[in-house]
Amino acid sequence: MQVLTGYCRQAYARQVCERNLSPADQDVLALARPHNERNPSATILLRTYYGPGSDDALAAILATFHGFPEFGLGEEGRDCLFSDVRYAYGNAWQRIFGRMPQLLECLRTDYEADRAAALQVGQDMEREDKEMIESEGGEWPRDAAYIGDMYNQYHIAATCRLMYVLDEATLAGDKRVEERKLLAVWHDPDGRIVRSCRMSPDEVYTQTATLETVVRDDKSTWMDAEIGDDYNWGGILGPPPIEGEDEDEGEEGSDEDER
Repeated sequence: MQVLTGYCRQAYARQVCERNLSPADQDVLALARPHNERNPSATILLRTYYGPGSDDALAAILATFHGFPEFGLGEEGRDCLFSDVRYAYGNAWQRIFGRMPQLLECLRTDYEADRAAALQVGQDMEREDKEMIESEGGEWPRDAAYIGDMYNQYHIAATCRLMYVLDEATLAGDKRVEERKLLAVWHDPDGRIVRSCRMSPDEVYTQTATLETVVRDDKSTWMDAEIGDDYNWGGILGPPPIEGEDEDEGEEGSDEDER
């Protein structure tokens, strides 16, 4: 995925300036930009597929949420991005960042320091684990489960927001509601995927409050989620090679364990 930085930051700066518009201009802006775009909350439902039968599928999913307050369903879908004119992105759900760059805003002022510290903790754990395993004659693994465990806190520190996407895989076809898996995506302030997985409507309903917080590492949904390419072995934000390690060996392990 292309990283969204300069353009989106400038666009967001322009949106911040809009707060100083006159009441008349604010009214014009309200017609062009819905309230849920100008004031997004921590939890977002983004619908990107609008094919045949998808309206009924969506209604069945929303009924499962029972007016879930995190999605503002009791307030006319305050935090739901549903529009075949604005959001018909298909599988390219990342396009939402071009329209709503404020979704990339991270409110933690110590974000970079926290992420760097958590990365160092992961590296220390990895080095100690490698030394222990090899001292006992074992083979040091570098697989998806390994990185998800050792670098769990790093991935938590890197995450900016959790977003749920209702795409074609979610809404198309004749399925029972429990079979309609939403795409859950944890992304960083540059729009890179940290982790992602598919969740049933019931899992979304029962786990969202936990999955948004630092206690998410108690949930198998987060721990078993697929790690984004940029945060995996060989990724630009993935764990760097341990000092003295053969980099080619690490990259080879990444290819073999790619999901």
